[in-house]
Amino acid sequence: MTPEIIIVLSILLGAVMLFMTGLIRMDLTALLVLLALAFTGLVDTNQALAGFGNPAVITVLAMYILSAGLSRTGISSVIGAQLLKLARKSERRLTALLMTVTALLSTFMNITGIATMFLPITLELARRTRQPASRLLLPMSYGCLLGGFLLLIGTTSNLVVRDIMRQAGYTPLGMFDFTPGGMVILLVSVLYMTFIGRRFLPARQTPQVLSADDAHETSAAHYALEERLAMLAVPHDSPLAGKTLIESRIGRALDLNILSIQRSNGGRLPAEPHAVIEGGDQLLVLGRLERIDEISRKPMFDIESDLPALERLLSGACGLAEFAISPDSPFAGKTLAAAELRRDYAANVLAIRRGDTLYRSSLQDMLLHPGDILLVHAPDEKLENLKALPGYQWITTRDIGSYGLDERLLCIRIPQDSPLINRSLAETRLGAAFGLTVLRIKHADEEWAQPHPSMLLQAGDLVIVSGRPLDIEILRGLQSLAVERHVQGHLQEITGGPVQIVEVMLSPYTTLSGKSLRDLDFREKYGVSVLAIWRGQRSHRSGLAEIPLQYGDALLCYGPQEKLKAMAKERDFVVLNMDMQETPRLKKAPLAAAIMLGVVVAAIALDVPISIAALAGCVLMALCGVLNMDEAYQSVEWRPIFIIAAMLPLGTAMQQTGTTDLLGNFVVQGLGPYGESGIFLGLMAFTLFITQFIPSAAVAVIMTPIALNTAHNLGIAPQAYVLGIAYVLAACFISPVAHPANLLVMSPGGYRFSDYVKHGLPFALIVIAVSALLLPVLFPYR
Repeated sequence: MTPEIIIVLSILLGAVMLFMTGLIRMDLTALLVLLALAFTGLVDTNQALAGFGNPAVITVLAMYILSAGLSRTGISSVIGAQLLKLARKSERRLTALLMTVTALLSTFMNITGIATMFLPITLELARRTRQPASRLLLPMSYGCLLGGFLLLIGTTSNLVVRDIMRQAGYTPLGMFDFTPGGMVILLVSVLYMTFIGRRFLPARQTPQVLSADDAHETSAAHYALEERLAMLAVPHDSPLAGKTLIESRIGRALDLNILSIQRSNGGRLPAEPHAVIEGGDQLLVLGRLERIDEISRKPMFDIESDLPALERLLSGACGLAEFAISPDSPFAGKTLAAAELRRDYAANVLAIRRGDTLYRSSLQDMLLHPGDILLVHAPDEKLENLKALPGYQWITTRDIGSYGLDERLLCIRIPQDSPLINRSLAETRLGAAFGLTVLRIKHADEEWAQPHPSMLLQAGDLVIVSGRPLDIEILRGLQSLAVERHVQGHLQEITGGPVQIVEVMLSPYTTLSGKSLRDLDFREKYGVSVLAIWRGQRSHRSGLAEIPLQYGDALLCYGPQEKLKAMAKERDFVVLNMDMQETPRLKKAPLAAAIMLGVVVAAIALDVPISIAALAGCVLMALCGVLNMDEAYQSVEWRPIFIIAAMLPLGTAMQQTGTTDLLGNFVVQGLGPYGESGIFLGLMAFTLFITQFIPSAAVAVIMTPIALNTAHNLGIAPQAYVLGIAYVLAACFISPVAHPANLLVMSPGGYRFSDYVKHGLPFALIVIAVSALLLPVLFPYR
């Protein structure tokens, strides 16, 4: 074994481990593989970058655009509508039709895209046949996957396998070489699910938002919304009267969703952020009501108005200072929260002066500009550390009159029965909820300047806070709210017409994973409220603003129809309501179908390279108005593109260093006693296993050269082996993470990981059995 082979095997093993563990993003792992090969000299620069101009990569990119063109014309929607007409027929027939239709569509269109489009259609089918969605969603997902077996363009891995054969000097697989075996696999799989597998599908009820009139009732029941509904009565003399909903802080302070406002005269208004509260209003809210009970039953704190807050703030070893933000400051362009002055310097920013304007509230979200002057409060030793900053100036109480701190600093006392006792500062949410910044705490004979967020409040504590008098007034207004529970029936009154409750899932293409609703400023950006989040087997109904979103989450959204329809156009979401879908360009459907057919005919009859034919199809779709160029760019899923392009040099390195020869000999020696068929089965079984955890395109780069070399060592034609590998690469049935189409249906179907193993394993065995028995007949070894 040469040093070069050892290096290649080390890179290969490292890549496999990173792919399987997910410690690093898959596309980044692939790029690391490319760089490792280049830096070690196993491939030269041209070979390292050749993947980005590889015909297979160009074809994959073009197929995303062609698929998007077909999708935007509504071909799948038209076919789905025909399926809906059969919704009252037998479940067996419906299952067979659903799998067959999705398989045929995904032969020419992106598998994930078909699964995304058919998700709301399948949910509507489930409603019309009055059966759990879990009885149809998994067959639909598997049907989409089965389309990858029928044509060369069915999956990205098919194209990669073909190109590796071409580079190795073999006659590459043709467009229809996949079809005979693929049709048999499709037929056997559909028959199995229709007559056997369907009997074992789970019958789990999960939240579904459909187009029927009772859709909101179904969602409310599954998310258990009714038990968290309440009516808040606003007294006529409430300090909240005249304030907008956003100014009232009801949502943020009490962690509630405000659904509607009912006026004292009987009128009802949608809960827009800038709607004005009036005395006598009743607010329909959703959320945990314990917070309201806490602040309404007992005072949270008492205001000690006779104590000089500023004098106490500056007592001890604490002081005030100003410093300016210079153009080259590390803080320029950051929000105050991102600058993390409190963490790094134990400094609280009390005000920001920008030109002639003074800002003293909502500072944390302000973007710092060069020239801004910050007034900070910090311990003296920390202020010393700030002296290196530009424009630093120590100031005293004689110099700060222009900041008006006296009217913003308050001394508050924690009473004996306060709900804040034994809660940390972070848990009290005084800052996030009420806009109050805790600057200093005195307990008995001890004082803490810049107290840590984990510090617990105790009865009798004297706390110096910075805040607006309006914030204290709003807090008193919150304490005056009266709570009316048991308000069943109100949810039906506020839904229907222009306002709807709709379930929205994060799509496979989402860029929102890892971000919270607060990070996204979700309500302001999309104009809808999130009432609950369904993840796995349960719903989350409180603390939603801080929950990092994950792909597969279902968000129960409440808002105007036009906002929900706008969300349906966003690539990040799948709106599970047929009535909310984007209007398709049906007039362009025949043209789009003709262009796609032309691509296939050109590649077969005219011997045009498939990459060139596919690119020509993309250009024609753009020129004919099937989709515009912006839509074309947005339709490309760049992660698989980079994975394929960056992993292809690994195949080159394996070939040049003799690694494929070594691994091929190892396969022959290990499985040789079982004959050519035994070796074939072994290669497919191993490929099937790793494909459940590693992107199939990356596995194609690894396994195709090994299959080719193994066939060469055995002295047989490689077509059967390579086509079997391609089939198994498309058999992503056993794990929800093996393909986005599987993960897409997991939440709305209420599936568990074990469901995919139990139902996917028979499909995988069908693929292996058909391949082992049929391919050597269709493509003889000799």
